[in-house]
Amino acid sequence: MNYATENDWRRVVEFHGHVCPGLANGYRLAKAALQALGYESPEDGDLVTIAETDRCTIDPFQIVLGCTIGKGKLYMNTTGKQAFTVGCRKSGKAVRVVQLPYDYSAENEALTKKVMIGKATDAEHKRYKREREQRIQEILQAPTEALLKVEPVSVCLPEKLFIYSSPCCQYCGEQVMEPWARLHGGKISCIACAENAKP
Repeated sequence: MNYATENDWRRVVEFHGHVCPGLANGYRLAKAALQALGYESPEDGDLVTIAETDRCTIDPFQIVLGCTIGKGKLYMNTTGKQAFTVGCRKSGKAVRVVQLPYDYSAENEALTKKVMIGKATDAEHKRYKREREQRIQEILQAPTEALLKVEPVSVCLPEKLFIYSSPCCQYCGEQVMEPWARLHGGKISCIACAENAKP
């Protein structure tokens, strides 16, 4: 399958702002999770993602699966791994999708470092872009089993977000959601004012 022609891939690229191997990997991981859970579309289930990284691979989960922080559907458990647990609140079913190891050559690693610190020549920069584009295409076209693994897991998914009232801090006047409000000197206070204001 040529994922590069799919509409949701184009939306992922637009959201992220550029194309890179990490984005392509995240896209394939998100698609694999959706398929493993048995859904054609994220609207079919109340999906939640627990991400183990905060790098490029996380953004496709926001677009492909609709799992965003603001909707209470994206949570961080940073381990430094390219791994994501995706579960459905309705069914309780969950999977963990993990990017398989990929070893870049020592030459490629050295070239990448030169580009990142701005020491690459024009020719080296062109080669870097060419090799990177080639890797992106490899990721988008690779068989799933060569790129990632999917494991069914048992996990307690975070509950849906509760809507709290937001009283005004009587020191600074800014609204603060109730669980983060404090009582300081007999007045409602935000955390910052409770720590810094005199009663």
